[in-house]
Amino acid sequence: MSFKQSHTLSDTRLALGYSAFAICAATFYWDYAYGFESTKLYTAVAVAIYTLLNGFLTFWIFYVEKGSVYIGSLPSGEKIAISSSTTKHKPLYQLKVTTWANKNAPGVTRKLEKEFRDWFDGKGHFVAQPFQEMLASNVTLVGKVDPKRVVSKKEKTEQVDDGKTMDEKWANLLAESTGVESNESVVPGKGKRRAKK
Repeated sequence: MSFKQSHTLSDTRLALGYSAFAICAATFYWDYAYGFESTKLYTAVAVAIYTLLNGFLTFWIFYVEKGSVYIGSLPSGEKIAISSSTTKHKPLYQLKVTTWANKNAPGVTRKLEKEFRDWFDGKGHFVAQPFQEMLASNVTLVGKVDPKRVVSKKEKTEQVDDGKTMDEKWANLLAESTGVESNESVVPGKGKRRAKK
C-alpha cells in the first residue's frame, strides 16, 4: 500500500508559466515579422494578458500552494498534504503535515522542525533514512504505510544515550565549537586533555 501523488498544484503552476512564456514568444514573433508599428495593439493586449497570468501565478504560489511539496492519497480514501518552509538565518527545516481520514473528516495537522544537518551529510548530500524515520514516527498515516521506519521512544533514547557522561558530551561540543583536534577534548574548568586510545 502506498500513496498516489496528486500533481494538480504543480500542473496548474506549469500551465500558467508556459502560457505566459507562449505570450512572450508570440509577441516577439509578431514584432520581428511585422514590425512594432503594425503590431502595437497586439503587443498591448499581450502585455495585459501576460501581466494577468503572472499576477495569478504569484497568487497561486503564495496563497494556494503555500509551500506545498507533496499531496497524496491512499486507495482507502486517506489523504496527506506536506508543505515546507524555512526561516531566514535559522538552519531549521519546518514541515507542516496535514492528514485526512476520509473526504468528510477534518484535517489533522502536525508541525515538525529539525535542523538541516540532521538530514544532510558533510558534503551536502541528502540522507533519506533519518527524514523517513522522522515522518513515519511522528505522522500516524505515514507510519501505517511505512511501519519499518517507525522509531519508538525507547529506540530514540537508546540512540541518544551513547554511553558518554554529560561532562564528556559538553566537552566534545565545546571542542567542536573551538576547533580543537578530534583526539583532544576540553573539560570545563580543566582545559584540554588527551582522549583515551
